[in-house]
Amino acid sequence: MSLRKFRADVSAAHQKAASGAIACIASIANGESDGEVVLTYRLRALGGDVRIQALAQDPSEYPDGNMFMLFNIDDNPSTLVENTIKAVQDYLFGMTVYEMATELSKHLQAAQNQAAGRTDGAEKVAENETDDGGDDDNDDDAGDDDDFDEYASDNEIFGLPSSAPRPSAYVASAHDRKQTLQRIKRDLRQVRQAGYRVGILNNLAHSGDQGIVCISIRISKLALSEEAMEAWDVKETDYIVLLIRFDGPYQPLERVIELAATHTRVSFRIGKCSSYKPSLNQALAAFAEVNRQDTSDATAAQSGDSNPDHDEFQKLFVSNSLDELLNTKFVSLLKYRELGSCSWENANELLLKNQGCTSETRSIVLSDQSDGAEDDDSTQEPHPILVFDHLTKSNPSDQRSFPLVAMQFAMRYFVRCTEFCLRCHRRLEKGFEALRPYVCSDPLCLFQYMAMGFGPSIEHEILTQPKVVDLLVNLCYAAIQPRRVVHHANNTWSEKLPIRTLPVGLRLEVPDLSTSGTPLHASLDRNNNKLFMVGEGKMDDRLLPNRWIAFRRHGQPENINHAIIVEIDNCKKSLGFEIIATSGINWVQGVSQDRTYDSLPTSTSTSLTSGTPIAGKFPTGDTEVFLYDTDFDSLLEREKGAAMRHILDTLPSIDNIRVYLVDHPHTSLRSMGHISPAAAALLQWIVSSNRSCIFQIDDDLERETSGRPPLGRRSRDHKHERIQGMDGWVQFRFAQGSPDKEIRFNRALQEVAARKKTITANPTIFAWHGSAIGNWHSIVRTGLDYTEILSGRAYGNGVYFSPQSSTSIGYAQVSCLGWPQSGLKIGACMSLNEIIYAPDEWVSVKPHFVVAQDDWHQCRYLFVKPERAADAFVPPAPVKSASAKTAGTGFHEHPDDFKIWNDAGQPLKIPLTAIPFRYVDPDANAQWIPTKRAAVRLEDDSGDEDPEDIKFLFSDDEGDAPTTPPHKKAHSRSSSVDVAAIAQDVAERPPTPASMEKSLTDFQPGALDLTKLPRLAPPSFANDFATKALGRELSKMQAVQAKTPLHELGWYMDFDQANNLFQWIVEFHSFDPSLPLAKDMKQMGITSIVLEVRFGKDYPMSPPFVRVIRPRFLPFMNGGGGHVTAGGAMCMELLTNSGWSPANSMESVLLQVRMALCNLEPKPARLESASSLQKGSNFHDYQVGEALEAYIRAARTHGWKVPEDLQTTALGV
Repeated sequence: MSLRKFRADVSAAHQKAASGAIACIASIANGESDGEVVLTYRLRALGGDVRIQALAQDPSEYPDGNMFMLFNIDDNPSTLVENTIKAVQDYLFGMTVYEMATELSKHLQAAQNQAAGRTDGAEKVAENETDDGGDDDNDDDAGDDDDFDEYASDNEIFGLPSSAPRPSAYVASAHDRKQTLQRIKRDLRQVRQAGYRVGILNNLAHSGDQGIVCISIRISKLALSEEAMEAWDVKETDYIVLLIRFDGPYQPLERVIELAATHTRVSFRIGKCSSYKPSLNQALAAFAEVNRQDTSDATAAQSGDSNPDHDEFQKLFVSNSLDELLNTKFVSLLKYRELGSCSWENANELLLKNQGCTSETRSIVLSDQSDGAEDDDSTQEPHPILVFDHLTKSNPSDQRSFPLVAMQFAMRYFVRCTEFCLRCHRRLEKGFEALRPYVCSDPLCLFQYMAMGFGPSIEHEILTQPKVVDLLVNLCYAAIQPRRVVHHANNTWSEKLPIRTLPVGLRLEVPDLSTSGTPLHASLDRNNNKLFMVGEGKMDDRLLPNRWIAFRRHGQPENINHAIIVEIDNCKKSLGFEIIATSGINWVQGVSQDRTYDSLPTSTSTSLTSGTPIAGKFPTGDTEVFLYDTDFDSLLEREKGAAMRHILDTLPSIDNIRVYLVDHPHTSLRSMGHISPAAAALLQWIVSSNRSCIFQIDDDLERETSGRPPLGRRSRDHKHERIQGMDGWVQFRFAQGSPDKEIRFNRALQEVAARKKTITANPTIFAWHGSAIGNWHSIVRTGLDYTEILSGRAYGNGVYFSPQSSTSIGYAQVSCLGWPQSGLKIGACMSLNEIIYAPDEWVSVKPHFVVAQDDWHQCRYLFVKPERAADAFVPPAPVKSASAKTAGTGFHEHPDDFKIWNDAGQPLKIPLTAIPFRYVDPDANAQWIPTKRAAVRLEDDSGDEDPEDIKFLFSDDEGDAPTTPPHKKAHSRSSSVDVAAIAQDVAERPPTPASMEKSLTDFQPGALDLTKLPRLAPPSFANDFATKALGRELSKMQAVQAKTPLHELGWYMDFDQANNLFQWIVEFHSFDPSLPLAKDMKQMGITSIVLEVRFGKDYPMSPPFVRVIRPRFLPFMNGGGGHVTAGGAMCMELLTNSGWSPANSMESVLLQVRMALCNLEPKPARLESASSLQKGSNFHDYQVGEALEAYIRAARTHGWKVPEDLQTTALGV
């Protein structure tokens, strides 16, 4: 936004101050320099006026990217004013002049009231005076409003629409400052104890009044599948960050429940970050963006550091949906849960019903849940961090943490986002697990998904997958060009659009440039970029600044000029404009200009310098002017296609949009000045209507863009998925097709497997398909079919495939114009498809594969051939890695008679990554299953926590129980083992062959006599919460053991003998023969290390107790190691309260215990000598008593916190 906007806002604020609309402000005026404003406040406590100077640090980025600096310019500044300025300084980021003045007024009044001994209700009085014009006579009435707000209506309580105006008053906390700070610390300590990171930003830690709390968790702790992390564009090292901003005094959970939902004054933003908390500027920018997200002249909030690898708070692909859920529904859902004792899902159903958002055809069915527990029939086993529900604890309401409940709510909907509708957040129908979320079948949800940006963030897609977005726009542009359809029956032809579904119902407003359009008439002054309207009467009131228009010379439709109105002169009946782009009326002569911006504009209100001529030659004389005000749905089909073409011609290139978004973080596509609302909505529809999960394999994200340094990569590098031998083709991989098509494909695959009983490890093959580019927009969305005859059917009805790419290329040539701004410059397009391998049921096998079943094939790769253009993207030549493995295990195995070939006649290898992981079982339902990654959590954090955060959380305040911060080392890790070093050592070892041969291990499962070990009965403290959590963990462990070779797994449990969920017996085996421990075991004839794991009543909130039973290890004082104490307990911080997290899975715990036993530092693990072991049975096994004592002794030595229920857990009673 320019300085012009700043001056206009100062003028508007001056008028409001002069009219008494802002409490205590006598005047607001421009200062002596640009970006300076002087505010005069009149405060009773000071007996005179106070002058404050506000200096805009960056007027060019006003308001969203600007920060105001405040100075008291009086000769004798008041301490009250100085302290208030310091307190409010951090809150002035992204504010307008009026917002800044009222914010400062509110704080000055609050400080004045506190100084006068009136602390209660200060916030409320300040706001009432601000809204009511500052009339001091209204104080008595304000007191009456306090009493009324205590009995708010049901609609206000639950955040429902109300016919009464929303009160602006706020009821302040009844706690004094010290009590508030104590409660904040206690609530945030509970967040930390639940396994999350906590960060404090700006003022909250000092006064408990207005501030931002940051809660985060590392992606590696959420146990997401590799496919999900890839599709959601997150890395294991990233943090999911929830920002909670309190716009008034901190409100604890019980107070939030009491207050009306509309009065809580708390807001949320969710995103990702490379560290556990972003910088203050990043957090403020995230909130500033939403203040004006619907305003066309919104600008970016500059953070000062756009490097995505430096603590930058970035949006997630579902940030729009989750932010909307948290800010509009969360508090209301919390009230329903608390008052109705129901689950989040049931609370959502009740809220939708009361809001009138339930479709008549959809009845509300509430599950039999009364304790807030979630459904157990989700597509995946719930992660431990999701199982724990803070609201279900039996603690009194005044001992529960509002930030913890908010974070658990956010994580529930993030981790399971594919299970719920993005708009209404109801659970979707089961039967398939999509990689990306979508909406339910409700028409309202579909509309809001497509038209209102409630789907995946379009900005995120452009930043991370710009070539995919370019591809989708290209395909749409080709699909709206009419083609001739020949009717052989009567030897005639007609025109038809290849696109099957048009963006109707989105309320697009476009110019009607058809012959039926009704234009305004004007004369063009090309020297001054002005249009003089002709005709009687006043100017058309639809002509307003910032409105888009299209104009052309009457009778000469060759060039359509698209422009923005920048000024209106009603007296002269003229308008000034800025040309954005030109387009042609006919497909054969389309012309469109795209700009390379050195500094992209941030507003549609950019004014042209007087006398600047229009670029190019424009006709004088009669001119037809068309407003962007025609309902797209009212046009005929061919006119719809032409209108979409004109709109897309005005769209800048995707590369230039990406430059803008990188330069303006936390902003929206619609804030880019040279994109019309119609173009932004159409681009949103193009991206959102594609439900396939597509990744660009070849990209040029490291090249210079628009003459500037490389923007850098914001997504994963997929070059390893490139199919070698297809030089000159740009490759895109379909990680997953549209969910409904994948469902049908998997069902068909299972049906064939069940019928033939000859299913193999790879029951599918691959083959090529070529088609005109105009067809691919629909193919990507709905799949291939043969409803239209375009190239004949000499070999029968069905979809035609070929093993030869040269055959398909002939059908893939471009027969239409390409999108002018495209960086791809598509010249041909063909796909590589996965086909169910049942050739005896195909229509034809030679010379082409003809498949009549529409559900028997699915696109897995799309190949695009760029035109020979100077600015076309050219895919880089493949680079062969010296370490690349060429074994068949990395590629799909094709039958010899069904290999695929490139245009040079060379066979191609398909990476296994081209096929979604799934089970194909003739006796079960085929399903797509995310691959399970190893649950290795080597480090708890990327670095130390901010000492200020630790100091605040664990400082001793009067009235608080003594608290001790958890012991942290220079390099935080989850145990006393240097697991990072071990992980590096393990990574450098050669991989173990995947085999079940007995020669790979001497371990014999089932040989251990469990009757000779201490077996416990189920404990009396067993509760449903811990029992369910352990049941899920045990089931997952059993599944892992069932499908992993023993020598690779390294541990074994006899699940048939597991009769107590709270006691596990685990055998570690198959150690590296080079380890001293393995050599000792072989010498003594021992094949396994027997461990016992005991769980307490608070699991997973408290760690398990892990100890070795047999054999005995050499004590550390005698030269032993392996992190086994003298009593057999494991010496690991992970197994104490200082290092434990509820997010830890037992699979990862066993992995880290095994790594500790294998660790050679500081000393390797050794077994006691054979002579010592033969002294007697009582000396042979470790006893639980000595293990307990050794555990406590080791914890105290290292400064680790011992679990409160340790005695009960260890003794099992």
